[in-house]
Amino acid sequence: MVEHLLDEALVNALRRGDDAMRYVDVEQARITELVGIGHPVTYTRTERTLIATHEAGHAVTAWLVAPNRTLEVLTIVKRGSALGLLAHGDCEEVYTHTSGDLRALVQIAMGGWVAEELFFGQTTTGPASDLAAATRTAAQMVGAAGMAGSLVSFAATDKDLVSAVIADPRARVQLEDVLDSARATVRRLLASNRDLVEALRDALLDRYELVGEEITSVLEKAVAERPDGARPEPPAEHLRIA
Repeated sequence: MVEHLLDEALVNALRRGDDAMRYVDVEQARITELVGIGHPVTYTRTERTLIATHEAGHAVTAWLVAPNRTLEVLTIVKRGSALGLLAHGDCEEVYTHTSGDLRALVQIAMGGWVAEELFFGQTTTGPASDLAAATRTAAQMVGAAGMAGSLVSFAATDKDLVSAVIADPRARVQLEDVLDSARATVRRLLASNRDLVEALRDALLDRYELVGEEITSVLEKAVAERPDGARPEPPAEHLRIA
């Protein structure tokens, strides 16, 4: 894996015309491995603003509800099938997740959908993959981990977990409750922190891609510039990552 990463970094240096690779080449190679190769796409101004707002919604939500996750890459450069994306991961290597962890992942997935609704008054087809990811995580909570009121595990059957949860009337209601609760929490958070979404949106429109501390620096600067200097209030304790 390291050899492949350095090979990719060397290719970056050669493309630039240098006779040696630098750290920036290694970092760019790491990003490529993490989120895929960027493809030049000409968006309309409206599309670019919408995609930047959508991705900013994900990032602000992650920053507010998941303080122990690392924001890796925030981009509106098309990579693979994604028109833009937020790559994030655990700060430390972990093998288990609490119900708070999974609720936070559902909330982060909802961040783009809610940002579109708040800033444009309607949503697009863009959040389709986010809703699918949120549904898969919520189905794990409801149908496999006993985190939504029922101890029945559909993982004990030979059916696909998501299909089994959706097909069961009671589990379907629990699934909807998890998703609706996440959406309501994110709506409250982003509505009271619109300035943070706007700051990241504008940074993305200017630079197209933010990496690591570049993301958090924009958010910290936006908080520092608030007239009252108020820090964002976290969601209810039971909805936060432990």
